Amino acid sequence: MKRPTKITPDPIIDAVVELRYESKVPPDAILGMIFAQVNSKYSDFKNLPITAIPEDIRRNDPNLWFNPYYQAEAPPFKLNIGPRVISLSNTGNYSGWKEKYFPELKDLLENIKKSGVVDSFSRVGVRYIDFFEFDIYDHINLSITLNNKPLDSVQSVFTAIFNNDGCSTRAQVVNNATVVLSGKEKVGSIIDTDTFFEPQDRFYFDGLNDLIDKCHDEALDFFFKLLKKEFVETLNPEY
Repeated sequence: MKRPTKITPDPIIDAVVELRYESKVPPDAILGMIFAQVNSKYSDFKNLPITAIPEDIRRNDPNLWFNPYYQAEAPPFKLNIGPRVISLSNTGNYSGWKEKYFPELKDLLENIKKSGVVDSFSRVGVRYIDFFEFDIYDHINLSITLNNKPLDSVQSVFTAIFNNDGCSTRAQVVNNATVVLSGKEKVGSIIDTDTFFEPQDRFYFDGLNDLIDKCHDEALDFFFKLLKKEFVETLNPEY
């Protein structure tokens, strides 16, 4: 099936590109070095809740290693920085990959490179969270059954990891889920995909933009293959 370039209304409520990295720079110096390169746009950093946890615990608990410590906003983008992770998110109205998001990301990565913080990368991921105000299981090429009958449950949660062409996609589909949009609670379904590249060997900035763009393409391919063709046609697709 030919992949649309746009659907309306756009169901994306959150998009994040995350890069996990190794650094020889002391953790307490990382923010200052990155700030010196990005402060013309991302200047008002705030501490995230994790910074209230004692440093010894943060450093020794693997579950906390890839949590960002600081965040700065330049709407519609949020830059998150930690001693092992950098991410750029587009929350709310999606700005479009080619139109604004990817160009913003490439400019940011050029500045991160100039900062000298990153020694190597271990993982890059492109994550999308899409929300629909109905039961999405009726409109996707996936079904969950019990005793060969449709599953009759209050909520169904499907999670799996798929490999494809060097990237992997961790997908989660949830119905009867509650989200908060513009300060209001809404109930519906979520399709959450995280398409990532996590090789055994570390990698650097060479070819990084192409790698991120590839993960983005894989994420979109997976999303539209998941949706039934007749459902896509109801979403005002543009090709």
